[in-house]
Amino acid sequence: MYTVNIGGINFFGGEKAKRVQDQLYEIKKIFDTDSNNNFNIIQNYTNKEELDNYNCFVSCGDIKITFNRELIKRYLDIKSTKKPILIRDVTYLRVIPKLRKLDVNHFPRFTWNSILPYKNNFPYDKSYNRWDDIKKKYNLTIKEYKKQRDNILFFLQIPTDASLNDLNFKKDGYLNFMVRTINDIFNYSDRKIILRSHPLNRKNDLIAEFLVNHFCKTNKVFLSNENLLEDEFKNIKCAISYNSSASIEALFNGINVINLSKMQPGFSAASNNLADIEKLSELNRDEFLKKIAFLHWENNEFESEEIKKYLCKLFEISMRREMDDNFS
Repeated sequence: MYTVNIGGINFFGGEKAKRVQDQLYEIKKIFDTDSNNNFNIIQNYTNKEELDNYNCFVSCGDIKITFNRELIKRYLDIKSTKKPILIRDVTYLRVIPKLRKLDVNHFPRFTWNSILPYKNNFPYDKSYNRWDDIKKKYNLTIKEYKKQRDNILFFLQIPTDASLNDLNFKKDGYLNFMVRTINDIFNYSDRKIILRSHPLNRKNDLIAEFLVNHFCKTNKVFLSNENLLEDEFKNIKCAISYNSSASIEALFNGINVINLSKMQPGFSAASNNLADIEKLSELNRDEFLKKIAFLHWENNEFESEEIKKYLCKLFEISMRREMDDNFS
């Protein structure tokens, strides 16, 4: 066996640097359960060639359009090596941090080469139904599909979030995507569209305000005034988003979902096609539940040497699988 050199990326300063450092040390402990792994934290490098010393990288979060030019350059240098990047973010099962009364950062998720899940780019063990254990531990229930009612609920996202990198770095941005998508919805349905702002953006959602004004003459686009997400579900036909984590809560509540990004957490339980609006079927959620459970980990689980070794093995298997997919 050969040594696998792993570079943990921490190019930040101040309080964020400390937080990322702590997260990287926790991930290092997982990789260190395999003696063939050599994990080092990269805080700086003089020239790009130094990155050739690593077989893969670990990042807490992904590149964002709001990063300064130097930070974006460093992330692009890492990506240009074409080597696997394990990205740590937070759980999609947002109900669990609420039940535990803990910050969401206590509940990480891991994906390869994108902050978003897609097919095989995350540690997954199909032989183990992790969802059953999580469901029992927290007494979670998946509601039957509701009767489809009147309105279309559109989950808005923070326009600079890393989950929108494909739109922001490769296309013409989130606002243009939203305008096009709403126009496309009108081609398939004459229902009212209710825009729900991201919880962290509700008091200053300039995109939501622009969209309501832009489409005011249609008398079909409105801004939600509901505080609780569950109240949004009372009179809707379906929920639409690019790849919002709120779509997970919709699926849990028996709402049909259309996620328009190919990389999205609903997997096969969500449609990718706006043309489905008026002909939505009740998609099977079993595979989705099994996969979403492997995008939820808990920091206290890593106190167990057995679980650390298990997750390390999943990291290694999924990294090889992702490399095979990229070069096939």
